Amino acid sequence: MDAVKFILIFYSHIPQMEVQTPVRLPLKSQAKINIFSNDHIAWLNYLYHSNDDKNAHESYPIEPPSNSTLQSLTVECQLGQGAQGDIYLVKSDKSQKYALKACPKNKPLASSKSTEVLNEAKILSKLDNPFVIKLFEQFENENYKSFLIEFCQGGDLLYHMQRVLQQGQQFSEPSTKFYICCLILAIDHIHQQGFVYRDLKPENILLGENGYPKICDFGLAISQSELNFKTCRKQCGTREYFSPEIVKRDIYGKEVDWWSLGILTYELLFNETPFQDDNIFVANANIKTKEPSYSGRDDISPEMIDFISQLLSKDRNNRLGNNGIEDFIRHPWLDNVNWEDLEQKKYPCPFMIEGASSSETHFFLEEYTQKSLDIQLVKEIIKT
Repeated sequence: MDAVKFILIFYSHIPQMEVQTPVRLPLKSQAKINIFSNDHIAWLNYLYHSNDDKNAHESYPIEPPSNSTLQSLTVECQLGQGAQGDIYLVKSDKSQKYALKACPKNKPLASSKSTEVLNEAKILSKLDNPFVIKLFEQFENENYKSFLIEFCQGGDLLYHMQRVLQQGQQFSEPSTKFYICCLILAIDHIHQQGFVYRDLKPENILLGENGYPKICDFGLAISQSELNFKTCRKQCGTREYFSPEIVKRDIYGKEVDWWSLGILTYELLFNETPFQDDNIFVANANIKTKEPSYSGRDDISPEMIDFISQLLSKDRNNRLGNNGIEDFIRHPWLDNVNWEDLEQKKYPCPFMIEGASSSETHFFLEEYTQKSLDIQLVKEIIKT
């Protein structure tokens, strides 16, 4: 949900548009997190086919609104701001919490962003997975096109990654495995429905009230049938997550999402992406030729290193995930994962978020949540 800016890169042979996200901002909220309150050995037993009673951890889907209108929603506060519009916490007349994404139709770049908004709504309406954000309703008036989506009380994964870093800690291998396995199921579902996501990163992964991750922000997603020489010439996504084929502007497919998953796995463990550099040309060269370094973490298994290395294969034809979910089921790092239990959310989450129930916006930036609402703006958004 972070802002996205367009940078026009001029080449001698062909001008192309590049979609690039800005440098990540430091956190300002001082929310306290119990980072790893679960006993990791006990949690790992759950992950590896434990026969304990997991049903206590199963969550139930949020109730979709019935015959809701914009006027039936109460705007509580702002949650964030993105290139497409502002995000608000709203409540229905039954006190059910949702997020409302309000996208203005009359601002600069509104036309291009409107295309992303419509694209996101079209794709989300075709997805149904526990690890993908849910779209419930769409509204439109003279000035705004708005979307009622699932509210994820835990905030985004980047928030928690930065808090872990600030407290001098690191994600463990079991915790990383939990999130990555959930995302594997989400990405595989997206691919099965005929789409490529193209923007996997911590900012676009939200944590629900139960701690499970959900992929959001589908503005850059695209149908697999639309990937061709023209569309692939545009470097789309976030530079640190670019695959070699995106850097080289080659034709690509769904394998770019598995590369991004490899970058995310590495970042969870090492608090940085493997090929980053302040110099864009050096960063691009690193992506194309450099192998990731695993020094500094002697507590991770050879199987996990192999998992990351296969996801970050420079040869997209040999990249893990090309054969779908079967590649992951067969990989030694994941060979004992009970995928059915995971999909049914029967595992306890590695993050135990203290105090979340006492504040609905505990894990969102205070610069938004504590800001006074612009009443006139709210009236324009909910106007029929």
